[in-house]
Amino acid sequence: MKPIKISERTQAVLILVTAVAALWATAQFLLWPLLSQYAENKKAREALGKNPYAKISIETLRAAAAVAKKDSDALNQNWFDTVRRLNTLHGARADTPRIEFQVAYIAARTHLGQKAARLNIKLPPTFDVPELVTSSEAVRERLNQLKTVEKLLDLVFAQHISGITGFKNLPTILHHDTEQKPICEEYPVEVEFTTSFDSLFYLFSGVFEEDGVFVFSKIRVTSDPRLEQILHVKAVMSSLIF
Repeated sequence: MKPIKISERTQAVLILVTAVAALWATAQFLLWPLLSQYAENKKAREALGKNPYAKISIETLRAAAAVAKKDSDALNQNWFDTVRRLNTLHGARADTPRIEFQVAYIAARTHLGQKAARLNIKLPPTFDVPELVTSSEAVRERLNQLKTVEKLLDLVFAQHISGITGFKNLPTILHHDTEQKPICEEYPVEVEFTTSFDSLFYLFSGVFEEDGVFVFSKIRVTSDPRLEQILHVKAVMSSLIF
């Protein structure tokens, strides 16, 4: 077979076409992607340059993180201190047996009855805590209500507030955080009584003591037009169980 003879002009044309094809392939698969990536990087650098945080050094970020952690730790410590101060009323267990509530109910009535007799104070006609319960969850809630009532009457008796005219347990309130996780239970009690200004002042002082159990939710105080020294008080006082 005779070799194919290609003229110099044809060879030059073939070389030129091959070179053009190689340049096109290089541009298509290498140069244009690099230029596109360069353009994207340039936009990113420009956007980053406009960001006020772009010029912050690693050391500055570490210092800011340390300050933020310190503030967070202080906030958590304040929360734990508050919980320890308020959580002196320990909640009943979820599996509290009914007999435990009945025993506690009788003990509370006996304790408060003897204390009221000793101080010549008339007890409210009822604790407003039903003695009969039908479920374990009801036992737990009733026992917490009973503890709240007993602590509240002990506090009232300590200030020699004798004119208790009304006493009512209100529905338990469950408080949640922003993520709807339970934080604490609130056991509110509405109480009405007559007292002197001095006794009311000492009642407030007792509530705000370091080991205080209660918080005031509502309070209304009116004077007696017949007796200047007598105040009529209607308040909602709550214990908190975390």
